[in-house]
Amino acid sequence: MFTCKRCGHALDITMSFCPSCGAEVPIGRLTGILGIVCRHCDAYNDPGARVCIACERPLGSITDEEPLHPEPCEGVPAETPASTPPTATAGSMRLVVERGEGRQGTAFSLTEGENPLGRCQGQLSFPEDPCLAPLQASFLWRDGVLVVRDEGAVGGVFVRLRNATPLLPDSFFALGERLLRFVGPLPPPPPPPPDGTIRLGSPRPDRAVLLEEWLEGGTTGRSYVRTGPSITIGTSGCSISLGDDPSLSPVHAELALDAGGNARLRDFGSSGGTFVRLPPGTEREIQAGDVLRLGREVLRVETG
Repeated sequence: MFTCKRCGHALDITMSFCPSCGAEVPIGRLTGILGIVCRHCDAYNDPGARVCIACERPLGSITDEEPLHPEPCEGVPAETPASTPPTATAGSMRLVVERGEGRQGTAFSLTEGENPLGRCQGQLSFPEDPCLAPLQASFLWRDGVLVVRDEGAVGGVFVRLRNATPLLPDSFFALGERLLRFVGPLPPPPPPPPDGTIRLGSPRPDRAVLLEEWLEGGTTGRSYVRTGPSITIGTSGCSISLGDDPSLSPVHAELALDAGGNARLRDFGSSGGTFVRLPPGTEREIQAGDVLRLGREVLRVETG
């Protein structure tokens, strides 16, 4: 740990700016360009990482007990703990169109009862979006909690990542204009024929996973066999480079694999975000600030 040269506030090496006075932290700016090595296990992490992909401990901290954001220096008031938000009620939340076939900025109030969304059903309708089913999802209130329910349409319901999240085999996630399917660990090779001959092919990588790109209409495109521990996804210089997509960042997201083959997906702070599909037919609580993707529509949840 080190301190700000302007105000003396304690910093860590992942910070680009002092949280107290706003002064630039040169070493933090460099780690955002070159990446950072974990102090605990010496694993390399890509630029922008906050948690080590190998040991999952905070980067920049020497001990687990050391806070990522230390106490403010003398003369700087501590932040007041946020009060418990009041229970939300029907009509207190709305969906706002960020982009898509709907008009940007259009707001839809979420009223009492069920609020169906689709191409042609309910008050939340987007008739110009061919990727929406007649009924795609429903928004409803339960005891002051807003819930979105996937209605089983082929397009599904996607929620933008706030933090790194586990990714199970056969999960779909969207970033930019691309839709990817995490198939899971590479299946074992088929048994050789009775004479014991091994089929000719390229060397088979150990502990590799398979991802597929899904094309509009429901057909598979390119397949990617990659090994961990870090599989980066973006437009250039990544494990999976998806080419020229104005909605993608150069290093957009990462799929981190641990020794047991478990996968965690995280976004690298991209402007467009990374979205994970809900399991078909399930429900999920949503809050103000959440962003959802249904068909071509990207909708932000706001307080009304």
